[in-house]
Amino acid sequence: MNGSLGITRGPEQHPQRFADYFVICGLDKDSGLEPDKYFGDSLQCTPLDRAYKSKVLGHYPDSVPWNPFDEHAVCMLCLPSGLRFRTQKHSVEPTFHSFVLTKEDGHRTYGFSLVFYEECRNRKICSAMQTLQAMHITELSSGQNGTPPTARKGQDGHNTRSLPRHFKLSAHSPGAALGYYDSTKDKLLVTKSISLLCQQPYLHATKTFLTNLYKCVPRHPGPGLSLESYVYNLLYNVPVPLAGKSLKFFVPNDEPAKSPLELVIHQPSPSLELPMLDYPLKDVFTWLGADCLIQLFTCVLLENQVLLRSADFHKLMVVSECITALLFPFSWQHVYVPILPASLHHFLDAPVPFIMGLHAHNEGGVLKIASEANLCYVDIDKQSSQFPEELPVFPHKMQFINEIRALLNKYKIPHSGKTDNMIINYYNGDIMTSSLTLPGSGFHLPRRKHSLHDVLDWDRPEPGPQSDNLQRTVDIVKRVNMDDIDPIEDTTEKILTSQEEYQETLIFNNAIREIFLNRFVQMFSSYEHFVIQPSQDKDEWINNRDSMHVFDKATFLSDQPTQHLPFLSRFLETQMFASLVDSKVMSTWSELDCNIKVFDQRISALKKKVGESIIRSMRYESCTSIADTQQILEQRLINIDFETNPPAEILPHRAAYFRSFPLLDNVVLNKEPAQSSRRGQTQWKYKMKSMDTNGKPAIPQESQSPRPQTKLSADMSPALIAQANWTFVEKLLKSLSDVEENTLVASLCDLLERVWSHGLQNKQGKSALWSHLTMYQESEECNDATKEKIIIELH
Repeated sequence: MNGSLGITRGPEQHPQRFADYFVICGLDKDSGLEPDKYFGDSLQCTPLDRAYKSKVLGHYPDSVPWNPFDEHAVCMLCLPSGLRFRTQKHSVEPTFHSFVLTKEDGHRTYGFSLVFYEECRNRKICSAMQTLQAMHITELSSGQNGTPPTARKGQDGHNTRSLPRHFKLSAHSPGAALGYYDSTKDKLLVTKSISLLCQQPYLHATKTFLTNLYKCVPRHPGPGLSLESYVYNLLYNVPVPLAGKSLKFFVPNDEPAKSPLELVIHQPSPSLELPMLDYPLKDVFTWLGADCLIQLFTCVLLENQVLLRSADFHKLMVVSECITALLFPFSWQHVYVPILPASLHHFLDAPVPFIMGLHAHNEGGVLKIASEANLCYVDIDKQSSQFPEELPVFPHKMQFINEIRALLNKYKIPHSGKTDNMIINYYNGDIMTSSLTLPGSGFHLPRRKHSLHDVLDWDRPEPGPQSDNLQRTVDIVKRVNMDDIDPIEDTTEKILTSQEEYQETLIFNNAIREIFLNRFVQMFSSYEHFVIQPSQDKDEWINNRDSMHVFDKATFLSDQPTQHLPFLSRFLETQMFASLVDSKVMSTWSELDCNIKVFDQRISALKKKVGESIIRSMRYESCTSIADTQQILEQRLINIDFETNPPAEILPHRAAYFRSFPLLDNVVLNKEPAQSSRRGQTQWKYKMKSMDTNGKPAIPQESQSPRPQTKLSADMSPALIAQANWTFVEKLLKSLSDVEENTLVASLCDLLERVWSHGLQNKQGKSALWSHLTMYQESEECNDATKEKIIIELH
C-alpha cells in the first residue's frame, strides 16, 4: 500500500510517530567554556582532556503533548562524557550510542545520538582554550597541581625532563603532544551531537538516519535536499508500524546528491510473537561469549545488582537491552540505568537490585561499592567478570550453552578466546573469580574460589576419559534440532546491503530468543496448576494482596529435579516471577497480558507434543519453534504492508553549503503537515481500528510495572540532594509492600547492609554489618575479661 500515511492521535490513543524530537546538543558560544563539575576536579588534566558543560542548541518540534521535553536529561545522555575538545592530531571519528529515559510512571523513551567533532572557529573560545593551556603549564611548572599523569609516565620511563619541556611538541613525548593546543598551528575541534527521541527502540533505522544525515551536510554547492526536509519527513510523515505489519520509509543516503535510501521496519504481533528487539544479540555473544552471558543472565534472573563497564556507551546499552529482552516472558522490575551519567554515581549505593552501565574512563581508579557480595560485575571491553559467590547453576546449563554454541556456529559468530578458557575451567571444576574490590583499569590478581554449586555441578558430565567427554558434547550438539534453522548461505564473497544485514540480525535475534524462551517453557510448563485462583472479587483481592499466597511454591518445588532446586527456589522469590503470577491471577477479571499469552501458547504447543503430564522429563529438550517464527518474520519483511512518500523539499531557498552542522529552521519544523489525502487518512485510521478490534494493538511500555524513580536536577544543593535521596528510599520501601515475605526480609537485610557500608573506609570483610557485630562482641568480651581481672586483683 503506497501513499501518505496519516498519524492519528486522539485523547485516548498513544501517539504513533516514529520519532518525537530531533535534538542538537553542543557548545553554546555565548556561555563560553564552563567546566562540568559532575566529572570531578579535573585541574590536573590538560584543558583538552577536561569535560565542559554542553547545552541543547535546538530541538524540533518545541514540544509534543505526550512526551514533554526534558532538556537536562536529554543533554546529559546525548553527550554523556560532557563537551570535549580535540585537535586535528586526535582520532575524531563519529560515534553512535543509544540511551533510555525512564519517567516516574515507568514509561520509557529511547534516545539515539551521533556524536562527532567539528571545527570551532569562534575566536573567544580558541583564545580561552589557549589561556587555559598556558595557565596549566604554568601551574605544572610551579608544582601547584602535582605531577600529571603524562609526567608520571615519563618518570616511569626514566624521563628526567622538567614539566614545561614535557609539553613540547616532540617525537619523544607523543602523549603530551596530543594534549597540547597551539592556536597558531592547530585546529580546535569540539563535540556536537544530533539525536532522535523515539517511543520505540528502532536502533538500525535511527543509526542509519543520523549517520547519513551527518554525511549529507552540504560542504560545497550541489544538488540535494535540505536537512530540514529529511528531518521533517521523519518527524511528521513516518509512523510506527501497526502490530504485525511492516513499513517502508526513506532516509538520507550517504551522499547529498544521491536519492533517498529505503528502509523497512516492522512491529511484531504482541499476542503471537516475541516483543521487538532491534539490538544485535550477535554482538553481545561476540563481546562476552556464551558462558559469561549465561552467568550474567542468571544474575539478572535472580535480581542481583548488575554493573556493566565499558569505554563504549553503545556497548553498555546493547548488552543491557539484550539481556533484559532474554528474560521474556518475565520483565525487569527494578532500577534500570544502562548509561549512568557521572552526576548520578551515587545511585550505585541504592539498596535495591539494579542494572547500571558505567563508563570506563581512561584515568581508571578504584570504584567503591557499598555492598559487593551481591554484585555482578562485567567488564565488556576486557571480557572479564565476577559473579556473586554461591550463584546457583542455571538448570541444564551446559546443554543450554551447547545449544547456543551450535546456533552461533551456524551463523558464524566468532568465539572469544577468554570465554573458551573460562568454559574449560568450568568443565574441570574450576571457576576463577577475582577480588571483590572493583578495579578501574583492570582486575586484581585472581584468587581461586570454589562455591558449593561450582563443586556440586549437577549438569557436568561424570568424570571419565577425555574422549568420552568430548563424545558427549558432540552428541548433545547433534541432538540440537538444527532442522528448525534454515541454512544460511555462504556470504564470504557476497557483500550484503545494510538492509540485508539488518534482516539477518533480526533472524538471529529471533532464533536466540526462542532458545531462551524454550528454557522457561520447559521449566514452567505446569506452572498454571500451582497458581492459586482467588475466591474474592477484584477489589478485595487487591486490597488483601499482601497477605495472599498466589503460587504454591512448596508443591511446585517438590516436583522439580533436586539439582535444579537451588536456582528455582531463589527464582520463585523474585519480583519478576511474582509479577507474572499476579498478572495471571488478574486475568480472571481483565484481559491476559500479551507476554503471558505468548508464553501460554508455547506451553500449549509443548503439551500437544509431549502430553499433559505435570511432571516433566529430566531430559534436555531443544527448541523446535525457530523455523515457524522465522518464517513469519521473513514474510513480513518481504511483503511490505505500508510505504510512506519520499521526502520533498520544504524550504523555498536552502543554503548552498555549511562549514559545520547547522541549527535548523525552527518555524518550518514546528508546522504540522496538512492532510494531503483525506482518503489516505481515513484508510490509515480504518486499519488501526480493525487491529484494535482484533485485540492486537501495539503495546508500549505500559505493560511493565512502574518503579519509583527520582527526578533529577542539574543544580541541586546538598540539602536538596539529601532530601531527594530520602524520598527515593521512602518510595522504594513503600513499593516493597507488594513483594513476597521472603523478598521483604531479603530487602531489609540488604538495606541494613548498605546503610552500614555507607562511608566505610577500611573493609574488614564482605559484610560490614557482620564485621561490626563481631568486633563489638570481641570488644565486649575483652571488657568483661578486664573487669574480672580488676576484681580478682582487688580481692
